[in-house]
Amino acid sequence: MKNLLVILLVIVFPAGVIAAMDNEATVDSLLQGLKNKSYRTAWSSVEKLAEFPLEKERIVPVLIEALGYEWEECTGDIRQGIAYTLAALKAKDGVFPMLALLKKGGDTSHSCAECGCCFNALSVGDVFEERNLDPFCENGVLKAIDQLADFSHSKAIADLITEGKHRTELLITLGKVGPPRYAHFISRFRNDNSAEVRRGVAVALGLIDNEEVSVPVLTGYMSKTGEVFLVRWDASDSLINIGSKRANPGLRVRMADLLKSQDDTTAALAGRVLSRLGDERGLLRLRELASRGDWESILYLGEAQDAGARELLVGKLKEENLAVRAVAIFSLGRIGDASTVPLLKEAFEDSIHVTKSMEEKRKQGVSEQDLAARYGYSRGGRDVLQATLYEAIDSIEKRTGPLPPATRNPGSQ
Repeated sequence: MKNLLVILLVIVFPAGVIAAMDNEATVDSLLQGLKNKSYRTAWSSVEKLAEFPLEKERIVPVLIEALGYEWEECTGDIRQGIAYTLAALKAKDGVFPMLALLKKGGDTSHSCAECGCCFNALSVGDVFEERNLDPFCENGVLKAIDQLADFSHSKAIADLITEGKHRTELLITLGKVGPPRYAHFISRFRNDNSAEVRRGVAVALGLIDNEEVSVPVLTGYMSKTGEVFLVRWDASDSLINIGSKRANPGLRVRMADLLKSQDDTTAALAGRVLSRLGDERGLLRLRELASRGDWESILYLGEAQDAGARELLVGKLKEENLAVRAVAIFSLGRIGDASTVPLLKEAFEDSIHVTKSMEEKRKQGVSEQDLAARYGYSRGGRDVLQATLYEAIDSIEKRTGPLPPATRNPGSQ
């Protein structure tokens, strides 16, 4: 009898209808689970709801209501799960409720799960990547707002910034979605006491479409010698972003003026901006600074893939300072070919002599600070070189194709 019933169901209802009925029942169960007072049940349910985009109209209102629930544990984590699901379902109507949650100070923090933001920098490329500001990795609610917000949310976001809530993240979102007039509002926080907020300003001004306001503020950050380096770095990134969108002669004039700066960091960052915009003046200044051992300039030459700097960079592979040697390996990985690999391997293998010299100095009582000043690292320099060597070889292979195993193996001659 049971088999007959199954046969009749298949005849009466097409497979797609049966699947839809199954999905509807599953979603009903998950929505009930989300309302459960047990945080384990609620957490498990919310993570699975993102798998049912066709049920969006039923799911989203319940998710928005659940933002206000409290569980005995892990409330912040569950709310982050709700935000993730709202973003996955592209539910823009969830933005105002999430902003309201932040306004009233609702818990959106991790307390039961790892946030996954830890990053162990091993190579020069890792250090380079680590500089990129990603304030959203620790908070799924702010990340969902950033993904879903549009210009209609600008005022509500600005109000929260004014109140001092989550300024770094919300400044970036406002820069991304706000009308051009909000550049004036963003720039108000350029002198905030928090370096993280100033980084948010620098990133936001590179996103919003208002060059008249953005370029002077970003140039000011870059040329301010007392400013935290990462704020200056973000400013250079934003200026590159602005200059890449359309021709901006005024921006180039400002950067050309900064090339003359007596402060090497200012000059190098200006060179970075111009070189990334295809301006030869930037490359020339970076080569000049790199020839004096400025390792940031060596790094930027690799970033710009300046083939004209190859001979200069090869010369830096013999530097006693292992930080300079490491960035030279990184940069040659960006512009070199198979013939470069033996030189990179030799630079790593020869570094054992530098390490031995360092150990002798340490036994003589030389401080760790003085060792780092002379050799670039007081400890772990060879590890950085080896990781960067692997990275450089991978970079060369991506551009030129697979290398012979004997050439590729960093441990072989």
